[in-house]
Amino acid sequence: MSRQHYKVYSEGRIGNLVMKNRLVRSATGESKMSTDGKISESVLQVYKDLTLGGIGMIVTGAMAATPTAKRTEGQYCIYDDEFIPEVAKIADIVHETDPECIVIAQLNHPGRQVHHFVTADCIAPSAVESPILMKKARELHLEEIERIIQYFADAIVRVQKAGFDGVQFHAAHGYLLSSFLSPYTNRRTDRYGGTVQKRVNIIRDIVALARKEVGDFPILIKLNCDDHVEGGINKDNFPELLFEMETAGVDAIEVSGGMWDCLVRTEEELGFTPVPIPEARTKINVPAKQSYFYEYVQNIRLSIPLILVGGHRNIERMEEIVQEGKVDFVSMCRPLISEPDLPNRWLHGEGRDKADCISCNACLLVLHKEFCCPYKKYGNLKDLFVATNAENWREMFK
Repeated sequence: MSRQHYKVYSEGRIGNLVMKNRLVRSATGESKMSTDGKISESVLQVYKDLTLGGIGMIVTGAMAATPTAKRTEGQYCIYDDEFIPEVAKIADIVHETDPECIVIAQLNHPGRQVHHFVTADCIAPSAVESPILMKKARELHLEEIERIIQYFADAIVRVQKAGFDGVQFHAAHGYLLSSFLSPYTNRRTDRYGGTVQKRVNIIRDIVALARKEVGDFPILIKLNCDDHVEGGINKDNFPELLFEMETAGVDAIEVSGGMWDCLVRTEEELGFTPVPIPEARTKINVPAKQSYFYEYVQNIRLSIPLILVGGHRNIERMEEIVQEGKVDFVSMCRPLISEPDLPNRWLHGEGRDKADCISCNACLLVLHKEFCCPYKKYGNLKDLFVATNAENWREMFK
């Protein structure tokens, strides 16, 4: 049965953008930029397949917004004009394949969450000790924050020049911008710390600076509804953060959760299994365990669109969520690695109501090498761990 009449397949708007449906590919770690700054053909094929699959909007893998922001060797970069022609290939392949598909570039800096074998600058608003990270972040000076603001604003200008339809700040999951928003990692007492209004100032300042150059170019943000650590963003203080972010000048908010520090907590404390990465939960095989951030936004209504990510696996449940009117869009990551044509499959009523993705997180073991669902490729997790040398993966979190 066709689902053409479903609200999730109706048009949606973000700023001046018109989306053909309300399904979003959330940012995924498919970064494959070579050391000489070239985008691989395999990455372009990933974006072509996603576009052909019927998704309404694609958010790219994170792009390094500053020269010290690369958290993986192959991460996309946009901190210099020299990168514009290469990243433009992503926007071009999407628009050439389907002019109605929207493509958004995500900007990021890892902040305190850097792997020990990566040279990214380990920085944060405050030097807060971590129970899991090997390095203690260096507290940023005010002049450094101002330079970071300039870098992010300049990156937005470059993204616009590269032909993207908009930009998204990665301010979730404990990375640099996220660490400014969270009272757990931000203990500053100046303009950029203290009250929630001051913690949001870094976003407010980037947006204001960028708007002078890009006008009404859509600017989105991804942020945590819950850090899952004591003293961080949580269900009680999240609404205040959300409403404050609405005043910062962004055009839409994608709601996610979790940061690496929460991985030392028990399953009983968290309410879910603590596995890398905490925003990508496992053991969500039934609809009751899926769409796990929805409870955080059920009683909130903003004047700008909300995008909800987190464990969406069943199209009927997703339609129910959109019909309830609390969120405007639903986004997915892992299911679209397994099935890039999932939006069209559901639209045409083909196959099961649920995605093939079993939420095993095995894709995290291979994304630095290839963009695929390894469970499908290897058939069982035992062979997967042998083939991907999973012990190397665990080294990243020692």
